[in-house]
Amino acid sequence: MNNQKLCKAEVEKNIILVETGGELTLPLSVLNQNCEFRKAWDKAFYVFHPDKLTDRQAYHKAYYQKPEVKAYYQKPEVKAHRKAYGKAYYQKPEVKAHRKAYKKAYYQKPEVKAHHKAYYKAYYQQHKNKLANEVGEK
Repeated sequence: MNNQKLCKAEVEKNIILVETGGELTLPLSVLNQNCEFRKAWDKAFYVFHPDKLTDRQAYHKAYYQKPEVKAYYQKPEVKAHRKAYGKAYYQKPEVKAHRKAYKKAYYQKPEVKAHHKAYYKAYYQQHKNKLANEVGEK
Protein backbone atom coordinates (compact mmCIF):
# COMPACT_ATOMS: atom_id res chain seq x y z
CA MET A 1 0.00 0.00 0.00
CA ASN A 2 1.01 3.54 -0.60
CA ASN A 3 1.95 5.35 2.59
CA GLN A 4 2.05 8.82 1.04
CA LYS A 5 1.18 11.19 3.88
CA LEU A 6 -2.22 12.82 3.70
CA CYS A 7 -3.30 15.30 6.31
CA LYS A 8 -6.21 14.28 8.50
CA ALA A 9 -8.42 17.09 7.16
CA GLU A 10 -7.88 15.96 3.58
CA VAL A 11 -8.72 12.37 4.47
CA GLU A 12 -11.94 13.42 6.22
CA LYS A 13 -12.87 15.80 3.41
CA ASN A 14 -12.46 13.05 0.82
CA ILE A 15 -14.54 10.61 2.86
CA ILE A 16 -17.40 13.11 2.96
CA LEU A 17 -16.97 13.82 -0.76
CA VAL A 18 -17.14 10.10 -1.54
CA GLU A 19 -20.41 9.79 0.38
CA THR A 20 -21.98 12.93 -1.06
CA GLY A 21 -20.81 12.23 -4.60
CA GLY A 22 -18.66 15.36 -4.84
CA GLU A 23 -15.45 15.75 -6.80
CA LEU A 24 -12.49 14.28 -4.89
CA THR A 25 -9.21 16.11 -4.29
CA LEU A 26 -7.34 12.96 -5.44
CA PRO A 27 -8.52 10.04 -7.59
CA LEU A 28 -10.29 7.33 -5.60
CA SER A 29 -7.77 4.74 -6.81
CA VAL A 30 -4.97 6.76 -5.19
CA LEU A 31 -6.95 7.29 -2.00
CA ASN A 32 -7.72 3.58 -1.72
CA GLN A 33 -4.00 2.84 -1.75
CA ASN A 34 -3.39 5.15 1.20
CA CYS A 35 -3.37 3.41 4.60
CA GLU A 36 -4.68 6.42 6.52
CA PHE A 37 -7.61 6.85 4.13
CA ARG A 38 -8.46 3.13 4.28
CA LYS A 39 -8.47 3.09 8.09
CA ALA A 40 -10.62 6.21 8.26
CA TRP A 41 -12.95 4.85 5.58
CA ASP A 42 -13.39 1.55 7.41
CA LYS A 43 -14.49 3.46 10.52
CA ALA A 44 -16.68 5.96 8.68
CA PHE A 45 -18.42 3.40 6.47
CA TYR A 46 -20.58 2.07 9.30
CA VAL A 47 -21.43 5.61 10.39
CA PHE A 48 -22.80 6.34 6.92
CA HIS A 49 -24.30 2.85 6.47
CA PRO A 50 -25.41 1.46 9.87
CA ASP A 51 -27.67 -1.09 8.14
CA LYS A 52 -24.62 -2.75 6.57
CA LEU A 53 -23.22 -3.56 10.00
CA THR A 54 -26.20 -5.68 10.93
CA ASP A 55 -26.08 -7.40 7.52
CA ARG A 56 -22.43 -8.21 8.10
CA GLN A 57 -23.11 -9.58 11.57
CA ALA A 58 -26.01 -11.67 10.29
CA TYR A 59 -23.81 -13.08 7.54
CA HIS A 60 -21.08 -14.09 10.00
CA LYS A 61 -23.57 -15.65 12.38
CA ALA A 62 -25.15 -17.65 9.56
CA TYR A 63 -21.74 -18.69 8.27
CA TYR A 64 -20.53 -20.04 11.60
CA GLN A 65 -23.80 -21.92 12.09
CA LYS A 66 -23.25 -24.00 8.94
CA PRO A 67 -22.65 -27.68 9.81
CA GLU A 68 -19.48 -27.94 7.71
CA VAL A 69 -17.98 -24.86 9.38
CA LYS A 70 -18.92 -26.11 12.84
CA ALA A 71 -17.40 -29.49 12.00
CA TYR A 72 -14.19 -27.83 10.82
CA TYR A 73 -13.72 -25.91 14.08
CA GLN A 74 -14.40 -29.09 16.09
CA LYS A 75 -11.49 -30.98 14.50
CA PRO A 76 -8.74 -31.72 17.05
CA GLU A 77 -5.96 -30.33 14.84
CA VAL A 78 -7.87 -27.06 14.31
CA LYS A 79 -8.61 -26.76 18.03
CA ALA A 80 -4.95 -27.43 18.83
CA HIS A 81 -3.76 -24.87 16.28
CA ARG A 82 -6.15 -22.17 17.58
CA LYS A 83 -5.16 -22.92 21.17
CA ALA A 84 -1.44 -22.72 20.33
CA TYR A 85 -1.94 -19.47 18.41
CA GLY A 86 -3.88 -17.92 21.29
CA LYS A 87 -1.29 -19.02 23.80
CA ALA A 88 1.54 -17.56 21.72
CA TYR A 89 -0.39 -14.32 21.19
CA TYR A 90 -1.03 -13.75 24.88
CA GLN A 91 2.64 -14.41 25.69
CA LYS A 92 3.78 -11.41 23.62
CA PRO A 93 5.20 -8.68 25.88
CA GLU A 94 3.14 -5.89 24.31
CA VAL A 95 -0.08 -7.89 24.73
CA LYS A 96 0.79 -8.72 28.33
CA ALA A 97 1.50 -5.06 29.07
CA HIS A 98 -1.73 -3.92 27.42
CA ARG A 99 -3.84 -6.47 29.31
CA LYS A 100 -2.16 -5.61 32.60
CA ALA A 101 -2.82 -1.90 32.11
CA TYR A 102 -6.43 -2.56 31.09
CA LYS A 103 -7.11 -4.80 34.09
CA LYS A 104 -5.55 -2.30 36.47
CA ALA A 105 -7.73 0.51 35.10
CA TYR A 106 -10.83 -1.71 35.08
CA TYR A 107 -10.49 -2.80 38.69
CA GLN A 108 -10.05 0.82 39.79
CA LYS A 109 -13.57 1.73 38.61
CA PRO A 110 -15.88 2.45 41.58
CA GLU A 111 -18.72 0.25 40.29
CA VAL A 112 -16.35 -2.70 39.84
CA LYS A 113 -14.89 -2.19 43.31
CA ALA A 114 -18.38 -2.09 44.81
CA HIS A 115 -19.43 -5.23 42.94
CA HIS A 116 -16.34 -7.16 44.08
CA LYS A 117 -16.74 -5.99 47.64
CA ALA A 118 -20.38 -7.15 47.75
CA TYR A 119 -19.55 -10.45 46.04
CA TYR A 120 -16.68 -11.34 48.36
CA LYS A 121 -18.60 -10.25 51.42
CA ALA A 122 -21.45 -12.61 50.47
CA TYR A 123 -19.00 -15.38 49.58
CA TYR A 124 -17.16 -15.20 52.89
CA GLN A 125 -20.40 -14.98 54.83
CA GLN A 126 -21.66 -18.11 53.09
CA HIS A 127 -18.34 -19.86 53.63
CA LYS A 128 -18.35 -18.83 57.29
CA ASN A 129 -21.88 -20.27 57.72
CA LYS A 130 -20.88 -23.49 55.96
CA LEU A 131 -17.87 -23.95 58.26
CA ALA A 132 -20.01 -23.24 61.32
CA ASN A 133 -22.53 -25.88 60.20
CA GLU A 134 -19.78 -28.45 59.60
CA VAL A 135 -18.23 -27.84 63.03
CA GLY A 136 -21.70 -27.98 64.66
CA GLU A 137 -22.46 -31.36 63.05
CA LYS A 138 -19.33 -33.01 64.41
